[in-house]
Amino acid sequence: MNPKTHGKGDAMKKAVYLTLMGCLAVIAGLFSFAPSIFAAAPASYTLYIDGKVSPAQFPTVVESNTTLIPMKSVLIELNYTTTVDSRTKAITAKNSTGSYITVKPGSNKADINGSEVTLSAPVKALNGTTYIPLSAVRQLTGKSIGADASQGIAWIGEKPTATAPVPAWGVALDQFKAASSQSLLIDEGGQGDIYLLLYQDSPNDPEELYVFYKNKLAKVAFVPDVSGIDEAGLLGYYAGMLDSIVEQYGEPVEGSNVIDRDAIDQSILNQNLMLLANQGYLSSEWNVGNTKTSLLLKATDTGYTISMQFVDASVEAEVEAAMDAIE
Repeated sequence: MNPKTHGKGDAMKKAVYLTLMGCLAVIAGLFSFAPSIFAAAPASYTLYIDGKVSPAQFPTVVESNTTLIPMKSVLIELNYTTTVDSRTKAITAKNSTGSYITVKPGSNKADINGSEVTLSAPVKALNGTTYIPLSAVRQLTGKSIGADASQGIAWIGEKPTATAPVPAWGVALDQFKAASSQSLLIDEGGQGDIYLLLYQDSPNDPEELYVFYKNKLAKVAFVPDVSGIDEAGLLGYYAGMLDSIVEQYGEPVEGSNVIDRDAIDQSILNQNLMLLANQGYLSSEWNVGNTKTSLLLKATDTGYTISMQFVDASVEAEVEAAMDAIE
């Protein structure tokens, strides 16, 4: 390993860490008002299991003061395997010790470890998957559960001591502008269902792009200035951002997670330079509640760009289609 490269990488990672923590602080600060505004509406919560963010594909939701979890994806994380009876449509999740739960769509009854239990809400289909009340997990596993509307989180196991900031989707354009009035708005405009706000507090700060779909916040992107940084430096920057996001959200669920984040030696550098040249980009993705978070290093006509993006997974396809339609 080249000591000079390693030292330069450490300095780059430290600068990137500070940049990313600033971005995450913006998210936490700008949306701290959201729970009180949207308390009356069905909400999506970030779910933690034993202190870590759940990578479940489907969000945890709250309806009529009942927290509902996607049964299959959450119980898989708790080491249960699910099966469906093709005749009765009953869904059973069972682990290796014999612990099990059986439910039927539309019913508020469940068979949990041999006992009939009345659930706090009926089993229902949402987002194309089966949801059960969070309280059923406590009855099934004995683990503690909870939810905190002020933070927009739910948990299985111990309540998390630190939570990952995520945008509060659904904030209206005028509400957002009022909450961020102290930030420097440098551009805005829209077409069709899309409206964009672009902020940058100083030339050294990342650009902050907020995308509204049908007047509701649906996407956020932070784009730091990486002009003048060579490819080795860009990979170090990407690795530093990856480190910072992993600290908040855990390992990515998919993407280009091949960089040695402790040290970028020549072999690692060459491997990723080749991947970047062949693909034209490096990317990593995380799922946090109903938020898809992505990190992207991408080649452009004038060089490279790095961005950290958050998107409301429930309207991601619609947002991308509407943005592609903008002339």
